[in-house]
Amino acid sequence: MDLSMLEIPKAKITQFNKKGIFTVEDLARFFPRKYYDFRTITPIRDVKDGEYMAVVGEVEEVTAKSNMVRAKVKDKSGARMYITWFHQVYVAKILKKGQNYIFCGKIQINQEYNSRQMTAPLYWGADIKAYQRIIPVYSKIQGMSDDFLQKSIDSALALADKTDYLEPLMLDKFRVPKNSVALRAMHQPKEDNELKIAQKRFIFDDLFLFAMQLIDRQQGMETKTPFVMPTCNTIEGFMKRLPFDLTDGQRQALRSIYIKMRKGEKVNALVQGDVGSGKTIVAIILMLISAENGFQSVLMAPTTVLAKQHYLDLVEKTEGMGYKVGFLSGDMKAKEKKEVMKGIESGEIQLVVGTHSVISKAVTFKNLALTIVDEEHRFGVVQRNELNEKSKDGVHQVTMSATPIPRTLALSIYGENVDVLTITTMPKGRKPVQTLQITNEEKAYEAMYRQIKEGRQCYVVCPLIEDSESEALAEVDSVERTYDKMKKFFAKYPEVNIAMISGKMKQAEIAEEIAKFSRNEYQIIISTTIIEVGVNVPNSTVILIKNAERFGLAQLHQLRGRVGRGSHQSYCVLLSKENGNAKLQAMCETTNGFKIAERDLELRGTGDFIGTKQSGNNKYVMLMLSYPKFFEKVKKEVKDIYGNSTRISRYKKLNELDISDK
Repeated sequence: MDLSMLEIPKAKITQFNKKGIFTVEDLARFFPRKYYDFRTITPIRDVKDGEYMAVVGEVEEVTAKSNMVRAKVKDKSGARMYITWFHQVYVAKILKKGQNYIFCGKIQINQEYNSRQMTAPLYWGADIKAYQRIIPVYSKIQGMSDDFLQKSIDSALALADKTDYLEPLMLDKFRVPKNSVALRAMHQPKEDNELKIAQKRFIFDDLFLFAMQLIDRQQGMETKTPFVMPTCNTIEGFMKRLPFDLTDGQRQALRSIYIKMRKGEKVNALVQGDVGSGKTIVAIILMLISAENGFQSVLMAPTTVLAKQHYLDLVEKTEGMGYKVGFLSGDMKAKEKKEVMKGIESGEIQLVVGTHSVISKAVTFKNLALTIVDEEHRFGVVQRNELNEKSKDGVHQVTMSATPIPRTLALSIYGENVDVLTITTMPKGRKPVQTLQITNEEKAYEAMYRQIKEGRQCYVVCPLIEDSESEALAEVDSVERTYDKMKKFFAKYPEVNIAMISGKMKQAEIAEEIAKFSRNEYQIIISTTIIEVGVNVPNSTVILIKNAERFGLAQLHQLRGRVGRGSHQSYCVLLSKENGNAKLQAMCETTNGFKIAERDLELRGTGDFIGTKQSGNNKYVMLMLSYPKFFEKVKKEVKDIYGNSTRISRYKKLNELDISDK
């Protein structure tokens, strides 16, 4: 059902579209990213530092200064606290002395002065009952108020298609509610249990559809291949040219894959290893084996920056070997792209590197024998299939991931014949990255300068691109604010050059700045998380992550992987005022990616998975890791459905429904 049925302005429909919401049903499935439980009123004397709570108090006094309003409130027990607003001077005119209000937000306690405060309350008002409930919190939609979004969702719930694709017997068997009941509970939960049951329904939906996609894919899998590769004569000479020796893990992965290539068995391999373990060199060697045997290969990466880096690495390492390397990305000029595609189609280009542009219908390979997908969790099943369809049946498939996946789960995702190859050893000479949490920003800058004096370089990562007008983000550092701060601090050190990059820039501009950084033209580069994947500058020894508590644990570990890639001791500095934060403690305790992944799962809540727009398989991997028994039960049901012609015709229609994150 089209969004126009909601009778909202076209400008608002455009805003929804930019968020990937095109139908009434899409909007009904735009689930909250989290919930605040403000059902219980907490006495001011019992509030806890850092927690989100609801308090009720009588306004005793209100002060307004320039862009700040501050109210002193007192509850029934006589305990007092301060409520502060920034950039909302009109609040001073609304608040009335002697009136009771409810204030819902994050508590701050100054232990030295034993004072309690709430800055930028999320919700407040004189109607106490209105906010004394479980309140959903949605991802922001640019240009749209929270109030308008909430009203639109309420309308969508009333209009959305009530048809349930599940048979009644399935609802009973898996103890999940009807779609319409679950949808309303997700947006308007009355009780915790009601929300949990609704979440279970949508976890089921995701796992059910994904299991169908996996079984569809596995039914068509070949075990033999026309792409036999009997020789690998050039590899020994190539490895002698490398300035390092391969690790045992890298050699074992190569050996396992090449044995199948030589025998004419189709390769379906998952190469996994921690950040910095050397998966890329394994990919390069496999591509060279393919080229030596007269075939083409392609390496697909999720970002232009990472793809470009792989391309330059491949060009450098294969220089003088007689092979031609081609690069494809969405931001290339039409003439340049056409020239590369011509070379791919003729077979003149044997080694291809690119973003998802390589799966474009306009790209035709002459004899593609090997596909490699880097950071595979960034891509979905559909995209991987489209890449493999660029060749005839039997194309060798290798996926690479820094997200550890247990073998049993890998078999479910990639098929019963997948080879799970784990690189556990790090390249020789690497030292574990030392990780520490600090609260003093200037001390971090001084430590960075000591490294720069030794010839090293540094990353600085911020949660925001630019300062936000939101009061809740008043203390969150942006790339732009940090750049200004650091320019002032390092003004006394003129030899220090600082750059900043962000997602607002064009991919070509970002790639150029990173290239300059890799040449040490900049000693410090400030960015958002766009450097999270694949940026490789071995001379960088410090990564400072600001407001570190705002990042996920897996993301923090990926960011840490940007340093520690050379022989010098490296440091990951977590700047945060939050003491006792479980994510930051885990980062300081271990550098092992498998342990980080386990801890990440322990810390995540169910709500993290529901309705999230994580790309590729990441969401499903996390779901299956979190609910392995539930997934096996769902998968068994799907297999039973595929054995029943009546049931399969009903459920095959699911492929036409957008009930999940494809």
